[in-house]
Order: sequence, then structure tokens, then C-alpha cells
Amino acid sequence: MKLLLADRHLQPSKRLLVGVALLASVTTLLLWPAFHRLAFLAWLLWLPPFLFALRYAAGSWVRISAERGVSWKLALPFRTVLGTCALHPADIGELRLDTSLFGRLLGLWTLQIIPREGAPHPPLRFFPGMDGLAQELQAYLQQS
Repeated sequence: MKLLLADRHLQPSKRLLVGVALLASVTTLLLWPAFHRLAFLAWLLWLPPFLFALRYAAGSWVRISAERGVSWKLALPFRTVLGTCALHPADIGELRLDTSLFGRLLGLWTLQIIPREGAPHPPLRFFPGMDGLAQELQAYLQQS
């Protein structure tokens, strides 16, 4: 039985924006007893991370195809990263699935593809369903 890998087009989760807004709210609440109305200036400090998250959520994508492999565009704060990786077991050394504390709070995993030779590809962060996708990719690579 040959496993088929369905074509997918993933967008970053909008929970990233909600998470940054919640962190700004918690910061304001924690600063309120000491600074009162000046605590709202914390929102100005959280504006750049929110804009970076907005850029990432609006401009990033990942495409998965059995024929073309994995392609991505990551709109990072100061640059855009484009890349592709063929889905051949001889080329891929490892699939890493992990998460940071912020990612755990949002319920989002990070997938990183490590080739056998060369530098690792950038981590694909804050995309929904990465844990299931990693399992499907692992099964697809093992059956090839």
C-alpha cells in the first residue's frame, strides 16, 4: 500500500496575533498597580512585536506536495525567506518537531527539516497542524 501525501497550502495561525495582544494586556495589568495610566505605554512597547507578528501572519505560507516537495515563504521582521525542499528520503536527514514556551501557550508546534548535507532549513513556526503534518511526512518518507 502506497501512502499518498495530500497537497496542502498552510497559512500561519491567527492565534499568534491573539497571543501577542494577550501578552501586551498582561503586561499592562502587571504594570497598572505601580504606574496607573502610564501602564498603557506598555502597548506602545508591544506595537513592534505585534507588527512583526502581523507581517508574519499575513505574508507567510507553506506548500506541501508529493511531486514538488515542501516550499515556503517566511515573512520575517526584517527579511523574507523563500525556500524549497524535495521530499526524498536520501535528501532529508531528520524532521524536528518542537515548541517554545510561547508556542505551547498558543498550542502551535514548530517543524524543522534537517537535510543530510548542508545547513538546516528555517523552522516553520506558528502553522496549525504541524504535529499531524510531521507524522504524515515521516510516514511518507519511510515508505519511499
